[in-house]
Amino acid sequence: MSPAVSDLLLWLVFAAMTAGVIVAVLRPLGRRRAAGADGREIALYRDQLAEVERDLERGAIEPAEAEAARVEVSRRLLAAADAQEKEAGATGGQGLSRRFVAMAIVIAVPALALVIYLGLGSPGLPDQPFAARMAGPVEKLPIDALVLRVEQHLKEDPKDLRGWEVLAPAYVRQRRYQDAADAWSRAIELDGETALRLAARGEAEVFAAKGIVVPAAREDFAKAVVLDPHEPRAQYYMGVAEIEDGKKDAAAARWKALLASAPADAPWRASIEGELARLENPNAPGPDAGQVNAAANMSPEARQKMIEGMVGGLAARLDKAPNDIDGWLRLIRAYGVLGKKTEAEAALGRARTVFASDKAALSRLDEAKKTLP
Repeated sequence: MSPAVSDLLLWLVFAAMTAGVIVAVLRPLGRRRAAGADGREIALYRDQLAEVERDLERGAIEPAEAEAARVEVSRRLLAAADAQEKEAGATGGQGLSRRFVAMAIVIAVPALALVIYLGLGSPGLPDQPFAARMAGPVEKLPIDALVLRVEQHLKEDPKDLRGWEVLAPAYVRQRRYQDAADAWSRAIELDGETALRLAARGEAEVFAAKGIVVPAAREDFAKAVVLDPHEPRAQYYMGVAEIEDGKKDAAAARWKALLASAPADAPWRASIEGELARLENPNAPGPDAGQVNAAANMSPEARQKMIEGMVGGLAARLDKAPNDIDGWLRLIRAYGVLGKKTEAEAALGRARTVFASDKAALSRLDEAKKTLP
């Protein structure tokens, strides 16, 4: 379809929409009020006068009674006629007013729409067909378009290992955690188990379970640390699983060993150190600003892999044991630093419900709200 034809169709659609709006607005103006005295009422009084004359001729009534009836019916007839004339005059005036309003609407609505479109719209912007957008460079595609493109490719070539490895992290960014786990499963089917793939699938399963290290995820992490004892995600979530089992000392030892073997510039180091500090000192107020900001400044992939799992694990623990005001404050602060306003407000509301009768806790929550970005 040529650009000229496309533009013509677009303007025809706009015109039809405008016409529909105008018709909807004008419809009430076309309704006329019911007359107070219509022709049927006047005809009724005339019939009554004729009936009086017939009764007089038959001798059914006396002449005096007939005269009185004529006077009363005639009075009603004249009153009805006068009311009809007044109604007609008023309706005529209203008709002129309605026509004026209708003309004003017919002119004003399209004119106003055009002014708004020219001021706020982009009439000179070229069209951007879906196919053309999808064919653009991968690095310039938004995440949703990238996922659609890879999904379409994998329908044509389901044995493309690289495609599944690209799609799985993209699903995580879309919060489609079960789809991410399934994508990693396809990659494992094609090229076997590696520590990275197992850890990534296990993490997606944890996300899908809202922070709980479910049995399937535990199995993946256990296999991953056998293949690579230094795989950070697997070691971290193994520690989370140990905490869920009440083995805090084992988790602390695991994380210390992980930190000892990790590079000094590992992007997840500050986060693990913060988790370890809170594990060893549950009454600590939470990570310091440097640790949290370091997490917030990670690349989206690194933050998605580590921070969301940590925060998700904290949220899951608070679901099980909600009477931990310090834990709620840490969770709210973490959400705020990471820019997750909706999650921070939801956690704040939940905490207020839990501590509804604790004035001191509510005061601390009020202070936490003031610190949110």
